[in-house]
Amino acid sequence: MDKRGAKKKECKECGYLGKVNVDEMCINCEEEDKRKMDLNKCKQCRRKVQGDDEGIQCDKCGLWYHAVCENIGEALYKDLQKDNDELWFCRRCKPTVKKNLLEYKKLKEDNVRMKEELQEVWEELQEVKKGNEQACEAVRRFEELIEEKNENVTLQGNDTISDKTETKLAKELNIIKKQVEGMQKKIENLGKKWEERENEMDEYITKKVFEIIKENEERDKRKNNLVIHNIEEPNNMNEKKLYDHDLSVCMDIFGNEIGERIEEGEIVDIARLGKKEEVGENQNQRPRCLLIKMKEPEKKWSIIKNAKKIKTTRKNEYKRVFIQPDLTRSEREKEKELREKLREKREQGEEGWYIRRGQLERRNYMN
Repeated sequence: MDKRGAKKKECKECGYLGKVNVDEMCINCEEEDKRKMDLNKCKQCRRKVQGDDEGIQCDKCGLWYHAVCENIGEALYKDLQKDNDELWFCRRCKPTVKKNLLEYKKLKEDNVRMKEELQEVWEELQEVKKGNEQACEAVRRFEELIEEKNENVTLQGNDTISDKTETKLAKELNIIKKQVEGMQKKIENLGKKWEERENEMDEYITKKVFEIIKENEERDKRKNNLVIHNIEEPNNMNEKKLYDHDLSVCMDIFGNEIGERIEEGEIVDIARLGKKEEVGENQNQRPRCLLIKMKEPEKKWSIIKNAKKIKTTRKNEYKRVFIQPDLTRSEREKEKELREKLREKREQGEEGWYIRRGQLERRNYMN
């Protein structure tokens, strides 16, 4: 049983245990099945892309469009048909592709920078090795010279090199040996540094690739979701009654406040986010946010587009309500940074700035 008392069933496609449709498929499998069936339908006009039509397929989502529906001119369409290596992305996929390309560019730049650092370490290592080899050769020749002197050079009284001279040579030899040992340690340290940099580069690239994949998966999971803030949350209601209450409020807001008619089945699920505080713990507690999962992303964005209409509501309970997409953690962090930059610009007296599609833009005022 789920939280609203409905019996769980198993999806015949993926085995998921939960809510399924009449064809015994979960929402994800249903969407995938529908996507495959509608693959050759233009996503803009919903008409089938026929063999004689000027149709084009997005290289990311795989959906088909009429060239005219995507504002593709005749010259560009012919160029795309001629060049099989030229990629084309629909207007829905372009923002994601652009962001991924920017992330890939940054990753590539970081990779080049780290390789340059590794090359510097490698060159330094080779110089030290070369110096070490020369020092070792000098020590060897010096030892041979001492041995030769001991054998061939005789002093007064048929003695070999005097103790004083031998001590002096030994000290000089010891100094050279210490220099060689220092170079060997430097070689070892540079070798470790080289290995650490290589591991660091591998870990960094692996981490960034994993983050990009995870972020894209999170965005795909949330692509149909809305979040509504500051909807009153009644106390002393069980989960089923709370669900019915929230659904009724959403239908009222969508239909009567912002003019978006919702058909049966367009809202897939509704849930409150986070743990509910006990009554009395905080008398001024804010209601939990409401997560709404829509069946189609087009309906979600249509609601977002008209969400500003709720500011003109006459109902007191909706005065503080606002609607936004269900954002990932990284998107929320970026949104926070943008709001801070927007606040700074307004404090500095700069007018016309606003946030649009994940970046700051400025309105062009006509004289």
